[in-house]
Amino acid sequence: MRPASPSVDVAIVGCGAVAQHYYRPALAALVADGSVSMVGAHDPDPSALRRFCDGVPGTQPFDTFDGLLRRRPELVIVASPPHHHATQSIEALRMGIDVLCEKPLATSLAEGAAMVEAAATSGRRLSVGLVRRQFPATKTIHRLLRSGALGELHSIECFEGGPFRWPVHSARYFAKEAGNAGVLQDIGTHALDLLLWWLGEPTSVAYEDDSMGGVEANCRLGLRFGDVSATLRLSRDWARPNRYLLTGADGWIAWEPNEADRYDFGFTGSGFGAESLLHDVELGVDGPAFGPTSHTFESAFVQQLRLAISDDVGSNSVSGQDALATLGLIDRCYSSRTAMSMPWMVPVGSASND
Repeated sequence: MRPASPSVDVAIVGCGAVAQHYYRPALAALVADGSVSMVGAHDPDPSALRRFCDGVPGTQPFDTFDGLLRRRPELVIVASPPHHHATQSIEALRMGIDVLCEKPLATSLAEGAAMVEAAATSGRRLSVGLVRRQFPATKTIHRLLRSGALGELHSIECFEGGPFRWPVHSARYFAKEAGNAGVLQDIGTHALDLLLWWLGEPTSVAYEDDSMGGVEANCRLGLRFGDVSATLRLSRDWARPNRYLLTGADGWIAWEPNEADRYDFGFTGSGFGAESLLHDVELGVDGPAFGPTSHTFESAFVQQLRLAISDDVGSNSVSGQDALATLGLIDRCYSSRTAMSMPWMVPVGSASND
């Protein structure tokens, strides 16, 4: 157990887009309220490292990851490219340092299992940055499904997609030989984690994508959870309304990805639906007292960090063990992939001028 202290010493490796856009402001907020003391950061890109350190008070730049670990932080955030996650996390855990690893936990189930084993052997905590688990909306949907509020669940339709806009620095982000991810391992990690959290392990899986030897930009999964059919479509180039639609005998729920505090719902046959805007609630003798609607995608990163530095984990922290089911499902998809229908493609040599 971590000894009680006024603040927790934190370091980060990887100062790319997710660190700059989300971890930097979250850590700055925790430094400001005294929960965190920043030890340092490491990134092989000097400009990215300097920009991160300038944005979080007290952060010291380190030229090497080993040098950062020798400073002995209590928690290391691993926000480097996914093919570094396993080696860097295991090195930190073996030195007795807790780890919060950004998603995906690893590039394969075997790597993820090695990380979980290292955490168990060292007696340290391995948490995973599956930030959507911290949304009030996804937690409420989880409770509604588990309580049977929709009646017998019939189907789930999920689509996440749009032109790729993540601010990467080079085309190497898409290089398969560098261990980098297609859309399934990227956005699909979030989507599959939610489906498995809500429904458990699927009983059957069918998968197709357009990888053609590289990394996929589009994919489709057909899943069954017992009698419930689910379709998940993911795209990096197809602009479509992003929505999860869960339909049951008595009602339905619709949720837009990354909406932290709202979802739509309706009752089957009523012809009406409503938007649910979630508030913090305290129950007192005079009934419920509603707090402000302050939950956002960005605030979920703050909550995720608070769980990673707290000894009182509760039920909302996502452990390395929790992430293994999603890694296994992604491995299963890639090992059984079939080609998506692309009627505009023709075999080499068969094209004509007609």
